Amino acid sequence: MKRRIVAMLLSSALAVSLLGGCGGSTAGEADNAGSAPAEAGSQEETDAPEESQESQNVDASTGEATQLTFWTYVEQHTEFMQDAVTVWNEKHPDETIELQTETYPTEDMHSKLLITLQSGDGAPDIVDVNVARFSDFMQGDTEVFVPLNDIIEPEKQSFLEPVLDIYKYNGNYYGIEYHVGAPIMFYNTEILDQAGVKVEDIVTWEDLHDAGKKVLEATGKPIITFEVNDSWSYYIMAGEKGGDYFDEDGNCIINSKENAEVLDFMLSMIEDGTAVTTPGGGFHTEEYYGYMSQGGAASMLECLWYMGRFTDYMPELSGKIQVAAPPVWDESSVYPVFGGTATSITTQCESPDLASRFLAEAKISAEGAGKIWNVLGFDPLRWDIWETDVMKTQNKYTDYFGMDIFDVVLGMKDKFHPSNITASPQFSLANSLIATDILFRVLNEKSASPEEALSNAAAEIESAK
Repeated sequence: MKRRIVAMLLSSALAVSLLGGCGGSTAGEADNAGSAPAEAGSQEETDAPEESQESQNVDASTGEATQLTFWTYVEQHTEFMQDAVTVWNEKHPDETIELQTETYPTEDMHSKLLITLQSGDGAPDIVDVNVARFSDFMQGDTEVFVPLNDIIEPEKQSFLEPVLDIYKYNGNYYGIEYHVGAPIMFYNTEILDQAGVKVEDIVTWEDLHDAGKKVLEATGKPIITFEVNDSWSYYIMAGEKGGDYFDEDGNCIINSKENAEVLDFMLSMIEDGTAVTTPGGGFHTEEYYGYMSQGGAASMLECLWYMGRFTDYMPELSGKIQVAAPPVWDESSVYPVFGGTATSITTQCESPDLASRFLAEAKISAEGAGKIWNVLGFDPLRWDIWETDVMKTQNKYTDYFGMDIFDVVLGMKDKFHPSNITASPQFSLANSLIATDILFRVLNEKSASPEEALSNAAAEIESAK
């Protein structure tokens, strides 16, 4: 076990955070998110300050509160959890909670968590874990997190199972997500209008490519950008096609025909100018925010949690961005979902029953799910509230994108499909190879063919086992 954990520390340090979307920037989770394609290299949120930050909830009762510690890498999650503690203490004056939160940079937190779980001492009671890192903790027969079946299974019919199952291992659920991580296209309708292109006419990726030719001719602008130092857009497109880094049994399939075909398609758009590589390399850079704010490209592919990036970093585009389901490859295409950040209870927690019941109210209850949308701006895992008035409350996201955001998500729901993010402990290594090497060499340098780059990655992953 010790050797495996050390190996995971090394591969995690390489990851650029596919699902760092959720886990790398505060504005996104405003999410993390997950990650997936997320939570760190992926960045739903940006890294927290270098120093840990601590806060405590005021005891709402006259008795002694139970102290719980919570680690996260997303500052906004601390605010969400502290609010949840306030609500809990009002409802449960006889068993109040005092929550001590510590917020760390993404890499630092996950490395520290691995070490404390390995040593058997010093781990928090409750912790946020980036989806791209979760498999690091699901190895061997030693449980490091408390099974959450008791609080998840009674409400399971109200949740999207593809996302629940990301954190399922040997029949147990070890984490509960903040959000679905639904893939979404964000279209700049001002640019599309200049080319006479309508969002509803873009159904397939070939439709997008054809529309891109019209946009390029009319405006001189690309219709989309593709990342070369992060893997979000690639991972979503590959997932739609049935591709992934590993299959459900943990076998490496990073060099699959489907994955290579996606890279070939991206390359064809770059070569004819309908797409360009993303300024700054990824979707979480100042260079990219400035580029899009000035109308640099007509669309981008990310997850719903990225709405917070638009509202916080690209306010100039308010009223100009339309959300829509991503283009598909054909009728068999699915929409991959991968969450971003799961909250778990460590086996070092001395009050696991209390912590579990608190998590149930904070993230599983209908009230908690509503706050995940209205406070964090995420697509809550509890789909049975998506058509309720809770999801129609006006907030900064509806002001920016309009009131039909969840109509789009509901239209995608029956085609949501899980990713195999937690199927192999090599996931973080595989994602790092895609994000820091393959995309740049294939799409930017054009120094390797998709097949060659992916085959080399498969060989490196196999040798690392």
